[in-house]
Amino acid sequence: MNARFQLGHLLKNYKLFSYHVITTQGIYIDVIGYVPPDQDFNPEHPTTHTDAMRGQIDMMNWSRHNLGIVATESGADWVIPYVDVINQSGGGSKAILVPLYQLVYHDAVITSFSARNQKTLLQGILVGGQPELPAAPADEKSMSLIRTMMALHKRVGMLEMTKHEFLDANYKKERTTFSDGTTVTVDWDTNGFKIEP
Repeated sequence: MNARFQLGHLLKNYKLFSYHVITTQGIYIDVIGYVPPDQDFNPEHPTTHTDAMRGQIDMMNWSRHNLGIVATESGADWVIPYVDVINQSGGGSKAILVPLYQLVYHDAVITSFSARNQKTLLQGILVGGQPELPAAPADEKSMSLIRTMMALHKRVGMLEMTKHEFLDANYKKERTTFSDGTTVTVDWDTNGFKIEP
């Protein structure tokens, strides 16, 4: 959808919510955080990349002022001033992940992680993220990881992540460090972790 029209459709939908006395405390606007603003060459509604970005910014600003918390998926750098939460629970990857995003933006935005599997929860613990509670009941191991991530996030959630390092040649052990001195070490061979102090 042309980004210039997104706010109008959002207003239409929330007017219907209001009519049915449905209130919210925030909004999750899917994909605009990582899908770049696009250009529209249709002569009926030509839109530049800048116009599209402006339209999406208007939608996020309206949402923050009228709905509350604004969240999006895998937020690019340009959305940081307009959102409160970025979801980092994208699909699996065979790549060796380096938390460059968190090294830059950890103290600027809350990063949430899905509880769909233990690997994602461990990634969230490694970077001091916020867990997303699962829709269906989780097993006790997952709930333990969720509780650990919540406690860690309460402690370091808005602190700068100052360092990330791999601790072995196979990239199976890694550590993050936060500005208060907290370190989190994850061992991917054992799926274990250690938080110090």
